[in-house]
Amino acid sequence: MKNIIKKYLKDNIAKTLLYFSNTFIIILFFYLYTDGKVPIKYPLIVSFFIYFLFISIPLYRYIKFNKSIRKSIDNPNYGIEVDTYEREEVLRVITAIHSQYNKKIYKLKNQMKDSTKFFSQWVHNMKTPLSVIGLIIQKIEDKKDYDDELIMEFKRENSRLNDNLEQILNLIRIEDFSTDYTPEVVNLYDSLKQVINDERSNFIYSKVYPKILFSKEDVYILTDKKWNQFMLKQIISNGIKYSRGEKGKNIFFDIEKKDKYIYFSIEDQGIGIPFYDLDRVFEPFFTGENGRKYKNSSGIGLYICSVIADKLGQELTIDSKEGEGTTVKIRYLSKM
Repeated sequence: MKNIIKKYLKDNIAKTLLYFSNTFIIILFFYLYTDGKVPIKYPLIVSFFIYFLFISIPLYRYIKFNKSIRKSIDNPNYGIEVDTYEREEVLRVITAIHSQYNKKIYKLKNQMKDSTKFFSQWVHNMKTPLSVIGLIIQKIEDKKDYDDELIMEFKRENSRLNDNLEQILNLIRIEDFSTDYTPEVVNLYDSLKQVINDERSNFIYSKVYPKILFSKEDVYILTDKKWNQFMLKQIISNGIKYSRGEKGKNIFFDIEKKDKYIYFSIEDQGIGIPFYDLDRVFEPFFTGENGRKYKNSSGIGLYICSVIADKLGQELTIDSKEGEGTTVKIRYLSKM
């Protein structure tokens, strides 16, 4: 309110100076004309009273108009009140500009939808030959006359391609998350076992081994099963990638219960993340120092995980020591 009044007085400073200059000249004229016999107190009081009316009535309208504009920002359906032709013309221009931009935004949204549909269909088409490659690998394995290491390499690369395409599809689906979200009670142990099984080839190839440190009883959480498994897969895949080496290493899975929450930790024994990169790991396309060492890093995985966790009402945190490993924690709401 004070800010509006200050702006109004500033806008009308020229009128105020002109008004009081005119008043001063008139009073001075009569004062000199009558040799000081005309009292000036009364005309000054009248002048100030007229000025008060002159400034306060438009001020009231000014405040009312500004308040209605501010309310319309938060509530587009709120009607802006106008009481002068000037403000009516301003409102007409604002409405016209708003309408033009709405049309442009609507057009761009439709273009984006068409592009997204095309891109989504293209990704689905790419998944078909990958499935065929998987069947070919299976046929080769059935013949039992193949190079184990070579087939493992084929399976791993095929799985990576499939995971990357699935990552892109989920990035597209996040835009319409509410239409693809089903909250339910999920057994965290079973979901984890499923993800580990899906990543079995990756674990074996990389000589990294999963260690589940908790039992499957009473590990029920409220989440969306599909999105949660995708998030776990991304985190575990990162843990495997950055733990790969000559010596066998482990990824540990454990839980901690606090009040109505379950804290699920995924701890690897990998290369760790430099402290100066930790604050940026959830930024889109940020790969950091490790990304320069591992050329297949996209910088999208953890970003998608952070978006999914936020939309699911979960909390995702990461802690790491360079050369020692990384721990990712997810806070779930447990089944009440």
